[in-house]
Amino acid sequence: MKKVIIGLVLTLSVVIVGAIYLYQSAHAPYAQAEDETITFLAERTDLDQVEDFYWYNGEVTTFTVRGFNEAEEEKLYMVQPEGGAIVTFDAAEIVTEQEARRVTREAREPKRILNAKVGLMNDTPIWEVTYKNENDRLGYYIIHLKTGEWLRTIDNI
Repeated sequence: MKKVIIGLVLTLSVVIVGAIYLYQSAHAPYAQAEDETITFLAERTDLDQVEDFYWYNGEVTTFTVRGFNEAEEEKLYMVQPEGGAIVTFDAAEIVTEQEARRVTREAREPKRILNAKVGLMNDTPIWEVTYKNENDRLGYYIIHLKTGEWLRTIDNI
């Protein structure tokens, strides 16, 4: 009986260590992109405090950081890895993540909202809200970052 318990404990330990390793390996590119983007922005802008990081993969990959500058003004900093162009928005000029989620809930009545990301679509700043519909199918509701105006819906994926 002792050998069985020791075997189970060892097996469980290997499974837990393996799961942690897999998670860290899968999360490493995201963490690296976040760290590199924050460092890049800290060197080239007045970014002082980071609140959120968004990674958008559309036509163009965009990394976005929401945070505060040295004057404690809330800003949104968008970076395109290709070329390193930086676009900055004052938080007062844009639709918040909560508002983007609310607009999506009202328009699409999703079963569950999975996440919201900031990005660029045809050089237009957007919120892309990902959700599951009533059939558990994936959907994207895309609105303009500044106006909250609907731009595109992709449903039943």
